[in-house]
Amino acid sequence: MEFDNLDDLRVLLATADTGSLTAAGRRCGLSTAAVSAAMKRLETALGARLFDRTTRSIRPTAEGEVMVDHARRALDLIAEGQAKLRGERGELAGTIHVTASSAMAQRLLAGWLGEFAALHPRLEIDLQVSDSWLDLVKDGVDLALRNGPLPDSSFAARLLAPAHRQAFASPEFLERHGTPAQPADLSALDCIIGRLRGRRLDRWRFTPRDGDHEAFDVPVHGRLACDNAAVALQWARQGRGVVYLSEVDLHEPVQRGEMQRLFADFDGEPAPLYAVLPSHRFTPHRVKVLVDALAAWFASR
Repeated sequence: MEFDNLDDLRVLLATADTGSLTAAGRRCGLSTAAVSAAMKRLETALGARLFDRTTRSIRPTAEGEVMVDHARRALDLIAEGQAKLRGERGELAGTIHVTASSAMAQRLLAGWLGEFAALHPRLEIDLQVSDSWLDLVKDGVDLALRNGPLPDSSFAARLLAPAHRQAFASPEFLERHGTPAQPADLSALDCIIGRLRGRRLDRWRFTPRDGDHEAFDVPVHGRLACDNAAVALQWARQGRGVVYLSEVDLHEPVQRGEMQRLFADFDGEPAPLYAVLPSHRFTPHRVKVLVDALAAWFASR
């Protein structure tokens, strides 16, 4: 069996990853009809049915799973060879698909990623900003920046910052309502309620730093709720309430005096920042370089 080109293999992987001819077409820049034609060419060449199709989904057959696995490894090897050649020339080329939360993207990454791209003229950065966790494989993401703990151990992850969620408020809010002395005082204050992956964050966990007491939850209330960290932070900066976010997201507003961290003797629930890759298989050189640069940047902060 011979392939006319490698594009049909890329279409095969996109179809398997997304479970949709239409979604595979979007990823590959092809029409649904072109994706269907590529699948037919492969099935004819192999003499096997690669996918079971229903009105709602398309899934690999047993033969299709075998072909998907081998196609992925073949394309990984080709990409690795290309990456080595480019790395030897000191060039980064291609596209890196990155996803991050709204607060992190706006407060930290927008400027840094722009500067990183400027250093590598042949490199393209595609940043998807979302407070929902995208499916790295299905959505074609090369690198996700996520506040852990991470639920899926099949991902490859690198710790960038061992952070926690903390309670923050603006100086104007604290001037009007007073500075709470203990986390329990939050129950009497307006708080901005977050939502994370469908979970309403109206119980904020705190752990005393002295190590002599156990962690405890504080029920909080407020008239404002949001699943977007950037919006929640904007409300907090306007003095609308106390917010409970990762200290990584609040680093610059605190440095500028726009926000103040509360309860220095307590830590909120862990929210370590990870660089997450879709699998333990081959990682393009350009992605490795970006992750290394990010790690060095966070370490310097």
